[in-house]
Amino acid sequence: MGKMKFYLLLPMIAILAFGSVSFAQSTDMDVLKAELRAELKAELKQELLAELKSETKADIQEATIGLRDVLRADFKDDIRTEIMQEDISSAVEEALAGSAIMGGLFKGATVGGFIDTNFMYNLRNSGENASNRNANGKVNFIGENDDNTFGLQNFAMFMDKEATDEHPVGWQMHTYWGDLTQGITFFGPGNDNEASADQRFSIAAANITWNAPVLGKTVPITMGKMYTWIGYELVENIGNANYSHAATYNNAIPFTHMGISFDVSEFLPSDKWGLTLYLVNGWDSYIDNNEGKSVGAYLTYAPNDDFFVSFATINGPETSTKTAAGVQDGAGFGGNSSSDNVFMYNVVMTYSLPQIDKLSLGFDWNHGRAKDNVGNTADPNGGGSQTSSAHWWAAVGYAMYDFTDNQQGALRYEYFDDDDGAKGFGHSMYTITYTHNITIADNLMLRPEIRYNKYNVSDGQEEAGMGLTHGVDSEFTSDDETILAFGAEYIF
Repeated sequence: MGKMKFYLLLPMIAILAFGSVSFAQSTDMDVLKAELRAELKAELKQELLAELKSETKADIQEATIGLRDVLRADFKDDIRTEIMQEDISSAVEEALAGSAIMGGLFKGATVGGFIDTNFMYNLRNSGENASNRNANGKVNFIGENDDNTFGLQNFAMFMDKEATDEHPVGWQMHTYWGDLTQGITFFGPGNDNEASADQRFSIAAANITWNAPVLGKTVPITMGKMYTWIGYELVENIGNANYSHAATYNNAIPFTHMGISFDVSEFLPSDKWGLTLYLVNGWDSYIDNNEGKSVGAYLTYAPNDDFFVSFATINGPETSTKTAAGVQDGAGFGGNSSSDNVFMYNVVMTYSLPQIDKLSLGFDWNHGRAKDNVGNTADPNGGGSQTSSAHWWAAVGYAMYDFTDNQQGALRYEYFDDDDGAKGFGHSMYTITYTHNITIADNLMLRPEIRYNKYNVSDGQEEAGMGLTHGVDSEFTSDDETILAFGAEYIF
């Protein structure tokens, strides 16, 4: 009976055993699937991440290549100039390394320069019997008003050594050769085209700077011949937005000075401000042409990268009382040589519009007074007596727009008034100038330009006129002219 029960239970036991095995196998399969799924997911994740990383890296490289191309285009000319200057400077250092004195003097100096050549065509002055209008003109255009001629405006060589904290003594020497030299250096007829070869060479600047420690501050003291601190434009055409200079620059302000300056900017409350003080012989003369000195100041304020304003002034006797080195008695300003005094001030503003990132503006204001000045008008006070003071003033506006990375348009308008004859002009005038600056590879700039000059002859001066060579079909003189110019400049 017992065996019978056991036999009857065998099928049930078998069923339970088979079910247990099946359940175990099913459970193991689920675990295996889960493990395989996790492994596959991990592998796919790594593959996807690697693929994504590769694609991202490729995108970054592609974008970087594009950015590098843009930056290379922007920096190429600057870097090339730096390399050339470094190579030239290194050559100078190596050549002078054998001299203990000269080697130390030129260590760290930079050498460079530029060539500025042009062709000019005066539309008013063209035609039969046309001649160079500068020969008789009353306005100094420093060779920038010629007619139908090629010219070498300037061949410049620069040698500079900056004064630093490590090496507190620096120096500067700039030399010019060309048409520009006649008009900017010393007293005398700046528009004299009969200048001999030696008159076409000039040491435009030669000075020494010492970073002097004063009351815990650094005061750069510069002594020698230096460029003026007055005005918007620079002596070198290559540093200006327009190819030719404004008549204001050529006639209303000084070019260079011989004297000493003190940069006391570190004593001001903010580095946004700058102040330099000057004591000089006078205007555009390397000698002391009278018994007095002129004093000057240059105050600047730059709250940000977009805005800049400066105030410059000079005051002192400017009539020559000596005859030396070609300087004639009475040169510079007419007047009583024992009591005359010349004062002028200048305001410059520049602004880059943040709303129009390719547009920048500039403004230049000048006003001067010459005390006891006879001037050059025929009869300023009736009877030809000296005036108590003769005034001149000028306003110039500039607008520059960058069409592309290598093309810029520059528009300039100016009004210059010298009706009192303090600057030898005796009239007023305005000019409108447009220059298209095209930067070519290898530091070459091409600068086509058109300039219109309009002269307003003062009452009573119609017979004398402007002293211009008359144009075609004009009865006596011309009161306006249009000059076409093409300048080519190379920096090295």
